[in-house]
Amino acid sequence: PRFATGLGSLAGLMGCSGSAAAADAPARAKSVDSDMPRRETSKGDSPKKDASSISRMSCTSDASEITREQSQWHHERLRKLLKLDESTKIPFLLVELRGCGDKHGFVEICGKDEYGVYDALDHFLQSEWHCGKLDAGDLRGDTPIPFSDALYKWDHFVVGNDGMSNMGMATMQLVDFMCNTLCWTLGVINGGNVGKLGEVREQQVIFKAPHPMNMVSGHIMIELRSAGFIEVCGTDRKDMDILHFHLTEAFNATPVAGFEKYCTRLYQAGEGIFKERGSAGENNLGNITVRLCDTIFEMLSVWSLVTMNGGNYGDGGTHREQQLVFRCDYHPLRAAPHLMVEMRQAGYIEVCGQDFDGIYEKLGAFLKDTWGCSSASAGGMFKEAFCDLKYKWEAKDMMVSTSELTAFFHSLGWQMQVCSQGTIKVRGNPESREQQVLFRPGASGHGVVEPHIFFELYTGEGLDNLYENEHKTQVLANQHMSIRCEGECAEALAQFERFAGEFLGAAKDKVENGVITYTTDCFLSRGMYDNNLGCWTMRICDFMVDRLGWSFVVCNVCNFGPAGHFREQQLVFRFDGERREIPPVRSANNALDWTLFPGLDFPEYWTTKDVLCMKKTHETVSCGQDEVQALQSMFDHTFKRILTRDRVYEYQLGHAEEMPYRLEVMSAFRSEHAELHRRFEERRKNYAGGTPMKAKTSEAPDVSVLTRRLKSGEALLAHGTNPSSAMGILKTGFVLNHAGKTTGTMFGYGIYLAECVSKSDEYARDDNGGTYPGLMAILLCRTLVGNAHVVTEAGGHVQGA
Repeated sequence: PRFATGLGSLAGLMGCSGSAAAADAPARAKSVDSDMPRRETSKGDSPKKDASSISRMSCTSDASEITREQSQWHHERLRKLLKLDESTKIPFLLVELRGCGDKHGFVEICGKDEYGVYDALDHFLQSEWHCGKLDAGDLRGDTPIPFSDALYKWDHFVVGNDGMSNMGMATMQLVDFMCNTLCWTLGVINGGNVGKLGEVREQQVIFKAPHPMNMVSGHIMIELRSAGFIEVCGTDRKDMDILHFHLTEAFNATPVAGFEKYCTRLYQAGEGIFKERGSAGENNLGNITVRLCDTIFEMLSVWSLVTMNGGNYGDGGTHREQQLVFRCDYHPLRAAPHLMVEMRQAGYIEVCGQDFDGIYEKLGAFLKDTWGCSSASAGGMFKEAFCDLKYKWEAKDMMVSTSELTAFFHSLGWQMQVCSQGTIKVRGNPESREQQVLFRPGASGHGVVEPHIFFELYTGEGLDNLYENEHKTQVLANQHMSIRCEGECAEALAQFERFAGEFLGAAKDKVENGVITYTTDCFLSRGMYDNNLGCWTMRICDFMVDRLGWSFVVCNVCNFGPAGHFREQQLVFRFDGERREIPPVRSANNALDWTLFPGLDFPEYWTTKDVLCMKKTHETVSCGQDEVQALQSMFDHTFKRILTRDRVYEYQLGHAEEMPYRLEVMSAFRSEHAELHRRFEERRKNYAGGTPMKAKTSEAPDVSVLTRRLKSGEALLAHGTNPSSAMGILKTGFVLNHAGKTTGTMFGYGIYLAECVSKSDEYARDDNGGTYPGLMAILLCRTLVGNAHVVTEAGGHVQGA
């Protein structure tokens, strides 16, 4: 399926976590002892710093308060990163919600300020959540090192009994604003509890580049809590009503009123729905999760799982919760079943899901032959099974295991959708690790292992006396970064190593069992909970996606230590093939010069009041049903199933693209841009009138709702692109400097438009990386054709025209 967008006229500083930090430093002290998995390093002198490089500042096994010289190095490194911002194509943004107690919390924002997102978020946080903006610091060398780009005091967080809080509701309010209002794309939600009693709740919400479908796509969060509750947060009442009847029947759930400050809808699950037993943390939450994901498609056929986040809560840390966020995104896998593999450090692997295409037998053979696992009864000594398959295993490194498991599934044509990790308390181990990985078939070629890179960022351990002082910044001990690859990743690794050496202070330490380990010096903490992990997570995402063209798959965090203050972040990227060139994000000049507008009429079909009264430069609005129907008629009339030189032939070896029989308009949006409209009308004054040709788009039946808006000599012409680029074009107009970067310039530099949508479809792409997969973008542009200059051969014809 394809969709069209855009019918209108077309002619940072980094911040910190808020508390001041001393720049002077005491003598180096030895790091605290812990049971944390750490890389042993020598305790000799730190490598000498090259004056011409801002890298390898300190790779040490000792923690210490930061020195003035170290602080200056960190500031200079962050300043150098600003140069990378100039070439941003696909921006990422991380918003971290931290609930420290009832009506006490903070909001931190990390990432580059693209599309004016920081101003928009500032207005939302202060007007809707009544947050107070705090000083996030800056890049001057004599100030505390920034840990984030913006920081707010958040009194909107509320806590109830038995682990109840409004974190899920707040997360979905943020998602609705970022996605439905600002059009950014939800990437991942992950988080967990920290503090000695798990009393501090943290939630990381990562957003990707704006996509037009976000304007009309709803999100629903379902939180399963093993204590016997189900929380639902969202705004789509119709689909939540459908979900309501399923929960009351399948879960024997009873709706509970009076908890609307915590979630949109609360349900008490029937007795025996959520089950836990034994001393190894065994439960049936994974099984319920997979069944619910499959059922969601059966009930809501255009919805799919976007992100999954597991955690634990309660005084003993043994109760489980699972957050599932679904989106209405017309996912091409549709009815493809979900299969969850849960690897547990306690000594078991559990599998939940349907035995699709004989996957049980194939997976069993892999686990036994490759990992030496042995079959175990899914019910153990108990009669009732909590999963579909169960194996005993000798626990391995979770990153290595996830990497090998992903390669196995990809070789069978299955693809990782999401993964989640965490720690639970079991007998004999207060920090037993678990990793859930969810796969679906049909997203990759059988026998093909797409390149994947797995990262683990370990922030290291600090000194207890410095953790207790929120005004002290410390360089953490034993911090390191581990990388594991599947498939051909050599070129990407070489480029990343140069980036990591220059900006993260990384130096390769060892290669063992396929894992490359780097020492690094970039991770800092301030107090018990503030750290700069989010900052560097976003920078790695920017580099891997922007610079190398890889797709972001998932990000999840695992908290260790007596207070959960030792952090480990896992990132997964996948290479989906060469991408067409995407132009860098260009900041739009939102200031309108009112002196240029007197006497100019805006189109009568525009509806945005702020644009019409010139309080706002631009708005993208959803098309009405009559416009969508007219667009579909125009698409059907101008679609010619003819292969041309720019269409990938359906029988070409190694290409999966086929010549479609029809383009379906899934959603449509109209651009109302005051400045571009003014420029268009200004240039139109030079048009003398008359045109010898009529575009095919104007000849389609039942399109008068669109064509009557055109003036003499104008036509609606199509331009194929990807949705993120379409959003950028709608905000700023076409940029001639980018002409030809995708497919060349057959007739010279200019804007390439077509009267047949089948031609524009040759250049239409989705956004890759799981963002509304299969949904392409076509811009339909109001164009002054005039007296066309007709040519029949390639060449530079701009001058002649």
